[in-house]
Parts: sequence; C-alpha cells; structure tokens
Amino acid sequence: MATTVQQPAHIRAETGAATHRHSILAILRKAVRDTRKSTMWLAIGLGLYALFIMGFYSSIADQAEEFDELIQGYPEGFISMFYSGPIEEFSMADPGNYLQIEYVTWTLLIIGAILIGQAFNAITNAERDDSMDMLLSLPVSRRDYLIGRVLSMCVMVLIVLTAAVLALLVSSVFWPAFDVGIGDLMAAIYAMFFPLMVIAGFSTLLAAAVPSSRHFAGAVAYLFMIGSYLLHGFSGSVDQLKDIRPLMLFDYYNAADIIRDGIDVSNILVLGAVALVYFGLAWWFIDKKELGV
Repeated sequence: MATTVQQPAHIRAETGAATHRHSILAILRKAVRDTRKSTMWLAIGLGLYALFIMGFYSSIADQAEEFDELIQGYPEGFISMFYSGPIEEFSMADPGNYLQIEYVTWTLLIIGAILIGQAFNAITNAERDDSMDMLLSLPVSRRDYLIGRVLSMCVMVLIVLTAAVLALLVSSVFWPAFDVGIGDLMAAIYAMFFPLMVIAGFSTLLAAAVPSSRHFAGAVAYLFMIGSYLLHGFSGSVDQLKDIRPLMLFDYYNAADIIRDGIDVSNILVLGAVALVYFGLAWWFIDKKELGV
C-alpha cells in the first residue's frame, strides 16, 4: 500500500505564505496596471493645479495687508471652513494657510472621492458584473484579493502625493515668495496619506460588508467624507458642534499647522489606527460576505 509523505508543518507554512504573497502581488500588479492611466492623469492634473495656484501667491503676499483686511470682514463661519486656528490670527499671505485653503483641501477631497470609487469598483461593482467570480475561480482567496486592491490604492495615493510635492517644489523656484522648507512641505503633503487611508478604509469596509444589491453604501461613503468636512468647518462657529470635533476626520490633519508647528504624531497615530481598524474589519467581512447577493 502506498503511503503519503506529509511535509513538515514549517514547510507547509512557508509554502502557504509564499502562495499568499504571490497572489497578493499578482492582484497588486493587475490593479496598478488597470488604474495607471487614471493615476497618471490625476498626478498631472493636480501637479498643474499646484503650479497654477502658486502663480497667484506672489501677488497675494505683496498685498497681504489689503487681503487680510478684506478677509477679516468675512463671517467667522466662512473663515472657519478653511482655518482651524484663532480667526484674529488668520492671514491669507501665510504660506501654510494659502496652501491649505487653495490646494490641500481640494486635493484631499478629490483623491478621497477617487478612492471611494476604487473601493466600490474593487468589490461591489466587481460582484455586479461577475468579474470577481471569475477572478476567485483562480487560486486567489478573497482576503488576498482585498489586500492587493488596498495596496494598489496606497500606491496610487503615494504617486499622486509625490507629484504634488514635486510640483510645489518647482513652483517655489519660480515664485520664491512661497517660502516653505522642503522638509515642512513634504511633511504637510505626505501626511495627507493618513486621512485618505481613513476614507479608503471606511469605503472598503462598506463595500465588503454591505450586499451588492443594496445601493446606499456609496452614498454613505461620500457622506462620511463630505459630511465630516462640512461639520468640521461649521464647528468653528457653532458652539454645539465643538464637542464633537474630535470625532471628525478633518480635526486630525491640517497642512498649515504642520508647516507652522511640525507633525503632531498623536494625530497621525489616531488616523493610522482608525484606518487599520476599518481595513481590518473589511478583511474580516470579505470572507463572510455572500458575493453577488
């Protein structure tokens, strides 16, 4: 009678780990390849936008007093939508404030919206068009697929943020009035990665947990991002909302504060922990979800 020789446990574990790595890398490569054009155009668009808005900074810096006097006449609620510090200290000519108002806020919202779309394309839309069924017929687990798609979102964000940093550095050469150190500028832009991962994590969790037959999950994801932005802005002038500011995403990231005071590590840790919780829950739910239902 033939006998089956069983491999030692550590060899089986190493083989299984290698299989998981191969599956994740294959999904990552495919996702990056599929989104390469949108990533490229997003990087180019936001890079050109950075050059465009920096072209106006010199004139604002030259007329700082006039601009500040004009802005101080605006309602406090309007200013608090963009500025989280004391209103009387606000200056549009401050490089950090200008960058936060004219570039960072919109960049975060634009990339965040694209991440929401990618999260639902990866799971919900893939269920609806049956492409996930075909993919999972290959030796790829649901969780490996999820990890590969999440990593592709991280790659996209890092590429786009790098393009933004390079564009801002180039603009500082042409318009030296925008006087921000390279380290401070890089810290302010790359720190945007963490709130973006919170948005991506929450969207991925919804896509993994909510059946594809339901059509409200995408709206909830956009409401999470836009609602947090609006509530955080209104909380600067509405006393009833100030107590819930720590629950809002935008309370933990502000490029102007980073440029002035450096990175607040506690804020980064909070955002990182929340993103990991969302992704962890998505990783758990995806293996229990009834696909296509």
